[in-house]
Amino acid sequence: MNQGALQLNLNHKIVYEDLESLSIYKRVNEELRAFSGSLEHCLILKGEELINSYLLQAFYNKLVKKNKCIFISLLNATNFEILKNLESFDFIFIDSFNSSLEKKDGELNLFNLYNFSKINLKKLILSENTSIKSESLLPDLRSRLKANLEISIPLLNDLDKKYLIKLELKKRGLSINDSCLKFIMSRSSRNLESLLALVDKLDFLSLERKKNISIPLIKELIE
Repeated sequence: MNQGALQLNLNHKIVYEDLESLSIYKRVNEELRAFSGSLEHCLILKGEELINSYLLQAFYNKLVKKNKCIFISLLNATNFEILKNLESFDFIFIDSFNSSLEKKDGELNLFNLYNFSKINLKKLILSENTSIKSESLLPDLRSRLKANLEISIPLLNDLDKKYLIKLELKKRGLSINDSCLKFIMSRSSRNLESLLALVDKLDFLSLERKKNISIPLIKELIE
């Protein structure tokens, strides 16, 4: 089963409480808590950049402590049988759910999972991949998805992105000073996926060179 991995080296656990410092946290947290305690069975996270998937994994890691949860990523999935036989779980997290759209077996299995979760009072949390523009060809599935709760994840500001860079480096046992962060934000792409990919490269290069993160080291990767 394809579970829980972004297209980056985010093997370190994404802890929900670590996100409290983000500017989007208060609003999003209130909406997630409201959904958890409501009778609604399906929630769709809609947002730009990698934060959509990042937040989904953080929410999963929070709830899995006390609930029966499963996290399934459909990113680049070719076999949608993984959407079947999920009866034992109370919370079902589907990352990049719209990867299944316009694929006959994917849409059908998602449709069946949606109906199953509603009938059996299971919570279905779907994260949209904004790089995929497809809509369901099944009218019934399309109408059901459009009728559900949605949380629109706001864009991160530069302080948020700096915080996530520091956080991900800290998980790898690395530190970065403010001058290096300022240099990254002024010279590198501000797309979150690019910034987190840079974290992976810095991790590898600093380990290979046995050096701390510095502006010269960063320059090798972005210039």
